[in-house]
Amino acid sequence: MSLIAQLRSLSLQPVDSTNGLILPFRTRLPQSLRRVPFTDPCLMLILQGEKQLHASAHSTEPLPAGQMLLIPAGCELTFTNQPDEHSQYLAWVIRLPADDLLPLGRGPVNRGLQRFHSDPLLLTLMQQWLQLQPLLSDPQQLLQARRREITLRLAELGYSAELRSGLQQQLSRRVQTVVSEDLSHDWQMTEVCQRLAVSESTLRRKLSDEQHSFRDLLSQLRLTQGLNLLQTTRLSVQQVADACGYRSASRFSERFRERFGTSPAELRQSQSAEAPAWQTTVSGSILTV
Repeated sequence: MSLIAQLRSLSLQPVDSTNGLILPFRTRLPQSLRRVPFTDPCLMLILQGEKQLHASAHSTEPLPAGQMLLIPAGCELTFTNQPDEHSQYLAWVIRLPADDLLPLGRGPVNRGLQRFHSDPLLLTLMQQWLQLQPLLSDPQQLLQARRREITLRLAELGYSAELRSGLQQQLSRRVQTVVSEDLSHDWQMTEVCQRLAVSESTLRRKLSDEQHSFRDLLSQLRLTQGLNLLQTTRLSVQQVADACGYRSASRFSERFRERFGTSPAELRQSQSAEAPAWQTTVSGSILTV
C-alpha cells in the first residue's frame, strides 16, 4: 500500500474512544488557540486539513495532512486548526508518558519541535492497534508495549533527545502528577507538600527556580483540562467548569478566554453538530491539540 493510500485509509478508520492509545481531534470550522501546554512528549499525525503553527504574530508555519509532529514535554504552542475544502480537520495524538521513555536512558535533551513526513512503520503500528484492541480481553497489558514500540521507532528516526524531555525530574512535573488526579478538588499547597514530602518554602523556591508558582501551575492544568473536555466530550460548559475546579461557568469562561484567546462557547461552535462524543478521563493526564 502506498503512503497516500495508507493515510487515506487511516482518515476513514473509526477510532473508538476506549482504544487507550490514540486521541482523535476534529473540527469543521477554523480553531485558533494560543499558549497550549504539553506536559508529556506527544506524537501528532495530521490526517485532514492543516495545522498552522504561529511562532509569532508575523510567522506561520503550515503543516498539511500527512505530516507528523513530535512535541517535546514542556512546549507551549499557538496554532490554528484549519479544515480542508470539505470542512474537515482531523489529527491523531499519542501521548508518551515517562514510563514509556525509560528504555531511552540518559543522554542529550532537546525541546525543539520536530516535523517530518509520515513514517509508514509508525502508521502501521497505529492501524494495527485500532484493529487489534477491540479483540483483546485486557488491552491494558499490551498498551504500554505498543507505546514503547512507537517510542523506539521514533528513537530510530533520530528523535531520542526530544523524547527525553519527558524524563526530566522537575518538581513542577511531580506537582502536576498529584493535582491531575482530581482537578475538581480544592487543592492547597499544604496538602500537595504533604504528598510530596517537602516543605512549603522548598516547594515555592524550587517552583520559582523552574519559573512556576503553585497557583499558576494549578490554573494552567485546570484550564488545559477544560480545553481538552470541551474538544472531546459533550459535557456542558458548567459541567466542564465543575470538573476543572471552577465554581461558576462564567469565571471559567473568563479565565479560559484570557489563557487561550477564545471562549468555550466559540470553541464549541467550531465543532460539528454530528461529531461523536469522545469521552476522556476527567482527572489524570491532560492532552489537547
